[in-house]
Amino acid sequence: MLNFIWLGLVLAAVVLGGFGDRLKEVTDASFHAAKTAVLDIALPLIGITALWLGVMRLAERAGMVQNLARLLQPVLRWLFPDVPSGHPAMGSMLMNLSANMIGLTNAATPLGLRAMNDLEQLNQHPGTATNAMCTFLALNTGSVQLLPTTAIGIMAAAGSLHPTAIVGTALLATLASSAAGLLAVKSLERLRGYRLPPPRHHHPTRGRRRATSTAPPPPPAIEGAGLVLAALLGLFVWLLWRLLSGPPAEGVSGGAFVRFMNAVSLLAIPFLLTFFPLYAALRRVPVYEEFVEGAKEGFQVAVRIIPYLVAMLVAVGMFRAAGGIDLLAQGAPTAPRLRGISD
Repeated sequence: MLNFIWLGLVLAAVVLGGFGDRLKEVTDASFHAAKTAVLDIALPLIGITALWLGVMRLAERAGMVQNLARLLQPVLRWLFPDVPSGHPAMGSMLMNLSANMIGLTNAATPLGLRAMNDLEQLNQHPGTATNAMCTFLALNTGSVQLLPTTAIGIMAAAGSLHPTAIVGTALLATLASSAAGLLAVKSLERLRGYRLPPPRHHHPTRGRRRATSTAPPPPPAIEGAGLVLAALLGLFVWLLWRLLSGPPAEGVSGGAFVRFMNAVSLLAIPFLLTFFPLYAALRRVPVYEEFVEGAKEGFQVAVRIIPYLVAMLVAVGMFRAAGGIDLLAQGAPTAPRLRGISD
């Protein structure tokens, strides 16, 4: 289906551009979209992906991800029955969903890419999404929001009188969207038309290659590790108190809860970037070497998406430059005007 959509966009752009004397605009849009895909999206994403997958590597080597996956194993086995227990994809998906829940979108994106890359190692049908991929995509798209810190910060900076009013409604809306996505996935995967066919070629190593590549159990923590972590936690509690007791940050207005959410948003990334390496070091993990290894994998994952970005952005850019979006907008039904709104 995607083959027809992509080809249809390109052909429609050329035809519309020819009839509307916009072929120059179509050509310029194709080059501009290709440049945007690489320079404005892919290159910044490479750095962010390398950073967070390096941190993810430390969490794996320290045993944190495995402990979390073991704690949530009953739920994960129901959601992803095709993923072997202990597979790296479990940890990647857990970290992605956790980052989404607390509004750390810049961390969730690279972790989601890593999760899809891990799930692809289990895919017996390359190029076709598996049930596990669709389930993860539904959860990622629904994205249950416990603390939408990013949205609250944007609303507060824009001068909203009640920026935290979205907390309850965002939680209810994302719970409903996640439930709807899960219901759709679990229902459709049982239908004959959506079942995956048997693999055309048997790959004895595919699907098992990374199933046994879990990190070895970390050695016991060094003596006094608990005190060091408690001191780090105390430091960030003090920083939180300092932000709350001092004058409000520029552009932040509202009550105590708004200031609390803003402070949490400011401290979340520094805390994670400090806690994971320190915890790994206290577990005798060589933090620099392991971080670099994880960052290398992040670089490879980010580079792999460049062709897909270029293909889709070029097709959409050409179609827009040819006037296709305007034609679709003109043909779309307009919402009825409500009485009293325009008066």
